[in-house]
Amino acid sequence: MRQAEVQALFLQRFGEVYPQLQFRGLRRFPDRSYAPYALALRVALGKSRHELDLLCIILTEGHPEEVRHFLRQVSQARPNSGYGEALIALVAPYFSEEAQALCREAGVGYLDLAGNAYLETDRAYLLLTGKPNPLARKREVQSPLRGRAERVVRRLLLEPGRTWALRALAEAAQVSLGLTSMVTTALAKSGWVAKTRQGVSLLDAKGLLEAWANVYDLRNSPFIAYRAWDDPAILERRLVQNKGLAGHYALTLWSGAHHLLGEVETPGHMALFWRGAPEDLAQALRLSRDVGKGYVFVFQPYDESLLWGAVQTAEGLMVAHPLQLYLDLGSGDERELALAQRVREALLPW
Repeated sequence: MRQAEVQALFLQRFGEVYPQLQFRGLRRFPDRSYAPYALALRVALGKSRHELDLLCIILTEGHPEEVRHFLRQVSQARPNSGYGEALIALVAPYFSEEAQALCREAGVGYLDLAGNAYLETDRAYLLLTGKPNPLARKREVQSPLRGRAERVVRRLLLEPGRTWALRALAEAAQVSLGLTSMVTTALAKSGWVAKTRQGVSLLDAKGLLEAWANVYDLRNSPFIAYRAWDDPAILERRLVQNKGLAGHYALTLWSGAHHLLGEVETPGHMALFWRGAPEDLAQALRLSRDVGKGYVFVFQPYDESLLWGAVQTAEGLMVAHPLQLYLDLGSGDERELALAQRVREALLPW
């Protein structure tokens, strides 16, 4: 499930799934300014109605590896959001027993859509466990859409009208022939591609894209939130003027959509993928970790394929391919999800 969908379902079903907690208030964190935290939730617990502020991180699934990823993030620093005494809580469609144990060992709370929960402070304690996963049947087709298998999916979607020889597809995706064969077989079983003696071709590009978007999470790419006194337009000019940065970056999220759609309001913040030492980019763009009027989100791509097909604008800026923009925006909040749909309608052929 997408992050925005998990968040919406969590808020809609909160009273039904957690009658032990009384809703008292909500604050959303816009523009990823407090990422990875998506919102602050105030609840009351127990007969005494003891109030708790929960800093919530929305996970797309809640499997143990995803939990470990975000536990590492929260162990490094708390957000500068005015919630210094708040309890950190992970929110996901479902947490397995292993994932729940990881959270409890780290002293981090959790709540899932099945009703499993753990919250603990000096004055309050809540532990709900043993609830089954209501989405278990929907997880069977996700393996071809993860890890290096993504490269095969990306190549197919970047050239949707092409029929591929298996070896040519493997070479273009820069993966082994064996992995390419296994991935395309799995995709064929799901009805997304045709695999015949003539080669591999897409049958249902829309269905494949939607399935991938439902499991993709931009936050798998580590990021640093820098600050800048200069407007994004000035920072973009520096990207173009500094020839040493070429080939190492691509604008994404609203920064990329602003240029490719030509209809989006100029964003106040900036987001880009960067292959290299973050400090080098910070020096070139004159960024700071502490002060500035706007944010610059520097994502380090978890795989180099995220920059495949990057588009160069008339000004010389590099922007992530519309396929990547759609995936990145689709893993965000409601506004980013709406922008993802506009990117898809205007820039993708299916």
